[in-house]
Amino acid sequence: MVEESTIRLMTRLANQYHAVNLSQGFTDEAAIYEMVWGSIAASLGGTDEGIGRLERSTMRDILQNRTIDDFMDMKLRDVLSSIQGFKDAYNQYSYPFGLPELRNAIADYTKRFQGFRPDPEREITVVVGATEGLYTSLRAICTPGDEIIVIQPYHEMYPSQAAVLGVNARYITLRENTEQETWDIDLGELESVANKNTRALILNTPHNPTGKVFTEDEMDALARICRKHDIMVITDEIYEHIVYNGRKHHSMATVDDMRERTLVVNSISKTGNATGWRVGWIISPQKYTPEIRGIHDTLVIQSPTPLQKGAERLLKLSNEFYENLYKGYIAKGEILIRALRDAHFGVTAPEGSYYLFANYKDVPALQNMSPMDAAMYLIKEIGVASVPGDNFYTMGNYGKSYLRFAFCRSIESLREASSRLANLK
Repeated sequence: MVEESTIRLMTRLANQYHAVNLSQGFTDEAAIYEMVWGSIAASLGGTDEGIGRLERSTMRDILQNRTIDDFMDMKLRDVLSSIQGFKDAYNQYSYPFGLPELRNAIADYTKRFQGFRPDPEREITVVVGATEGLYTSLRAICTPGDEIIVIQPYHEMYPSQAAVLGVNARYITLRENTEQETWDIDLGELESVANKNTRALILNTPHNPTGKVFTEDEMDALARICRKHDIMVITDEIYEHIVYNGRKHHSMATVDDMRERTLVVNSISKTGNATGWRVGWIISPQKYTPEIRGIHDTLVIQSPTPLQKGAERLLKLSNEFYENLYKGYIAKGEILIRALRDAHFGVTAPEGSYYLFANYKDVPALQNMSPMDAAMYLIKEIGVASVPGDNFYTMGNYGKSYLRFAFCRSIESLREASSRLANLK
């Protein structure tokens, strides 16, 4: 049976108990302004001409025949109402598979950061966030009874979506090496699970919840096994720019002979600080694109048109923006790592993404509790929300010692969480 998201449940409980929400991976800081403005300009301007007019407008243009005093007393909503266009194309349906200008921006962005340019007309489909992107990808390449391989710990949507589709998930496990401070994959385990029924491997890098960034050598090794067993790869790459200490994100689509067996799923949710926008994309081998677009159209029709215009702006930002994106998370991670370690959590510092998968078995107040009981204690008694570690596992008892914390919140929120964690005895 498919159950509701535990992660979303923990957010509701955080709100109920007024806890600092470090459970769900979304920020409490502003979205990237250029992206937001792109959406506002499209929604108010209505057409390309209207967008151009707004880009050129000054306060003097808006003042028109009003006096300065009249203008200063106007409500902002009335000022904006006065500049709304009369004709509209961008609050309406667009192509189900995405605005041409956004698909071209995705192609250019991919070329810029991964070195290959997918065909916007035949290989890119704009979808309603990475969650729909993963579902649509699975539905396009799998039939009921097929098997997929999921690396645990995993995002909870992977096995849930497989269950909805009647696809059987099999698991391999990342294991924490506390001496080396790494999370390691056993390639022999992958070999042992792969079989003639295996249709796809779901690969998330940078990884949620451990923070692992798969190395180029690891990607090559995974690719060899996938080629050997004729396995497709669906990659979840939404944390691609959040990597630390000189590490680099490698897309499976760039590995030798893997472009035609890789579906890349991505979105603007994390990069743009806009998890609520639900604008993502799938880069697929050409032969799968018609099926992907048909499923997407049937399920949701399209991603919101004005938000696509904002996403286009985001993807056209300078290299400097993307290259510096990780820097804001370094101080945030350090604050939370220090607080958790002071409370006797075991923490392997992440290589990428913005999560800490922390072992709580040396925390006196929590050590004899189940993950859910420990998470509930933190919410009710300490005022900090996390996610139970066993939510990220299906097989074995690996998750029984962990809680996941997200450090994507503001510095102020993280300092408040740290202050509260100091009360954990």
